[in-house]
Amino acid sequence: MHRPQLTFSECFRFPVATPEARRDLLLGGLWLFTSLPGWVMNMGHRLETVYRVWHAEPPYFRGFTPAGFVFRRGLVALASIAVNLSPATIFALVAWRTWPSPGADAALACAAVFFLLGIFILPGCMTRNAAFRDAAYLFRPDLALRVAMAGGRAYLKAWCIAASAIALSLLGLVAGGIGFFWTSVWAWSVVGYAFTRALQDRPSSDPQLG
Repeated sequence: MHRPQLTFSECFRFPVATPEARRDLLLGGLWLFTSLPGWVMNMGHRLETVYRVWHAEPPYFRGFTPAGFVFRRGLVALASIAVNLSPATIFALVAWRTWPSPGADAALACAAVFFLLGIFILPGCMTRNAAFRDAAYLFRPDLALRVAMAGGRAYLKAWCIAASAIALSLLGLVAGGIGFFWTSVWAWSVVGYAFTRALQDRPSSDPQLG
């Protein structure tokens, strides 16, 4: 059955729509505020939430347990970010080491292109990895690019929703910035949900499953 079109309001409500969601939002902010690995825990938590949303297994928010599993999921996601952004990092280092030679400008331009491309495909590969627990999506940029391109307009709309949520999360910097721990958790939960909804009705966007 065809699902309703993805909307801003649906995505923005998702992280606070249920008591379980509000509890995990509170816990996620506390993880960021009190623990150095808190960001990794939140990443792992989002991947597990996406898995349950994809497979329609409510309640979608079930805390940060088992903590070891959630943390490992977050570490894998962190490694994926490093892999996808490594070409941009390499070209940026080349530009820095060769500046101000003529080749430095070209290296810097390549770094910018690969950085934008890496950022663009990351949500697609993260979503597919979360949904199918297939690490191939995290460490093969070619698969990630195919997922993003096949996502079509829905993927672009998810990016608009994600960018808006991240921008709104900056309001948490008001009053000393403490609120940002919680607004950022809200924003990234919106991001995860938006890309999940954008991709889950498009089986053709899954190069592994056909």
